[in-house]
Amino acid sequence: MAVRPKRTVRKPTRWTADEWRRVEEAARTHGVPALRFVREAALAQAAQGGPPPAPPRRQRPADALVTELSHVLNNLTQLRHVAEDDWDDDSARLIGAVIDATTAATRAAPERAKEAAAVLARLAPAGVALNELAHRANATKQLPPDAEVHNVLVDVFTAVRR
Repeated sequence: MAVRPKRTVRKPTRWTADEWRRVEEAARTHGVPALRFVREAALAQAAQGGPPPAPPRRQRPADALVTELSHVLNNLTQLRHVAEDDWDDDSARLIGAVIDATTAATRAAPERAKEAAAVLARLAPAGVALNELAHRANATKQLPPDAEVHNVLVDVFTAVRR
């Protein structure tokens, strides 16, 4: 019977909560402990001689701004559809105006690269509120109260127009 060498080398690593959750889920589907799964996956990759996984690319602020603006546009479009389905023409027009301003901000994002981080800082809270509003509107198939919709739209419009 061959004697397996004892594992004595320890190499601590750091993981994000999401990365480790993904490792644990993958290990669970294979019926092995997470650390064993990591070790075997690393050894299999090393045996193939393949390159190590590419490090995640950090987004430049201008790219992050375009991404956030696209999320905002998606939520605005959803709200406009709910307004149109409700025959709420005034709200649909107001949402359409904010869509136009957000579209213009998206097109201008490359020229606004130096101020992208500041725009993102203003837009992020408005985007979160808009996302929550869109989720509620989609779930109930109607817009929340006019004052609430108006406040969120003003916040988004203000953030994208500066």
